[in-house]
Amino acid sequence: LQSLTATWHVVEHIYNRLTKVNPDLSVDLELAESVDISEDGLTYTFKLHPATFHNGRALVAGDVVFSFNRLVAPETAAPAAADLASMASVEATDDSTVVITLNQPDASFLTMLSNQSCIIIPQEVVEENGDLSQVAVGSGPFKFVEYVPNTHIKLEKNADYWEANVPLLDGLELLIASEDNSRTAALISGTVDFIEYVPSQDIPILEADESIVLAGNTIQQIRMIGFNLDREPFNILEVRQAVAMAVDRDQIIENALSGIGTPTDTLFAADFWAGLGEREIAPPDIEGARALLAEAGYSDGFDTTLTGWAEYGYLADSAIVVQEQLKQIGINAELNLLDSGSMGQVVYIDKDFDMTVTGDSGFVDPNGLISNNFRTGEGGNFVNYSNPEVDELIAQGIAVTDQAERAAIYQQIAEILLVDLPWVSLYIGQQYEAMKNFVQGYEHIPTGSNISVRQVWLDT
Repeated sequence: LQSLTATWHVVEHIYNRLTKVNPDLSVDLELAESVDISEDGLTYTFKLHPATFHNGRALVAGDVVFSFNRLVAPETAAPAAADLASMASVEATDDSTVVITLNQPDASFLTMLSNQSCIIIPQEVVEENGDLSQVAVGSGPFKFVEYVPNTHIKLEKNADYWEANVPLLDGLELLIASEDNSRTAALISGTVDFIEYVPSQDIPILEADESIVLAGNTIQQIRMIGFNLDREPFNILEVRQAVAMAVDRDQIIENALSGIGTPTDTLFAADFWAGLGEREIAPPDIEGARALLAEAGYSDGFDTTLTGWAEYGYLADSAIVVQEQLKQIGINAELNLLDSGSMGQVVYIDKDFDMTVTGDSGFVDPNGLISNNFRTGEGGNFVNYSNPEVDELIAQGIAVTDQAERAAIYQQIAEILLVDLPWVSLYIGQQYEAMKNFVQGYEHIPTGSNISVRQVWLDT
């Protein structure tokens, strides 16, 4: 694992959410046993499965109230608070019943509840420890045992888990390996049984190994160049347009992803229901880009910084290719590759960057990507974008339930973003997991972040 995804795995296996995402991207109930939605779409009444936290205390509806109120509280300053932006209030009417009232109908609400931000946590653990950075007490199928920084995380089976026949494994040891080639080598040698984020260049090697099975496909993710719109010169549209014109997506995919990826200039894959469909992407135009920079007052170019992920090899390589491409139009970008913890702090919390090569994934409903990244003032809006027309369309997009109507709204937003260019989309990625052939029962979920071995067993 990489260090950031190790955190995702802890969340996925130690905690529960009210809902979950299935491999076919449908949304199902998890901790919620049932849900009743009022006719006006404003009130959701959940009945909870009987469940117990790993510290032995029964999970009750009040824990849902605490968890959700904590997520949206201003003092928490959670970038993912947007996941519950539609929630007006949450209350426990008894120990097993949660009533959530929305401020407007939200067609994406059950999907948003499946996000890892919406885990249910025990209030006393947070109060005793201040936060969850050093402890992990959930109600999920595995219990936390040990964490050695930059080395491994150990989990053990929760024998009292409420869901039948889950988990099937006695425990998990999550080894943290930030270098791509070390993960592949560990799987081939048998040091580990399973790896995620298989490096593109290693796919042919693993496909040729009869002892290894690959699982994966195109996923719900987008990789992009994001601009800090509060900083000069990226507050100037012509500068952003120049960057967009200088980018050679095919070269990025070939050099950084060994040719495995789909170029895009918009938000979603062509076959996604809310996407713009097949589009012809304009080829790079270096002279046109230089002319735009001159129009913006930067005929000699300028110096800047390009921040990126050190721990994701393909993203680091993408940033390197982008850096070289921008030199052609006089933009000299100093590369600043950060570990995942620093990247999250610098780009997504402090917003202390000029440009960044980064990405987003995990969305099932288009609102998950669009609202979090582009609604004015949202914690995930790392580019500081603000457009009242887009804000209004975002509200409309969740207020209607007909998918065709919603698709038209999100397509309109995508067209506006192609004009405003708060970021330059680069490619839709493919993601694979690889495992020894005795690992059974694994199902790939094409969100990019929901990697679960809850129902996996070993046939040895």
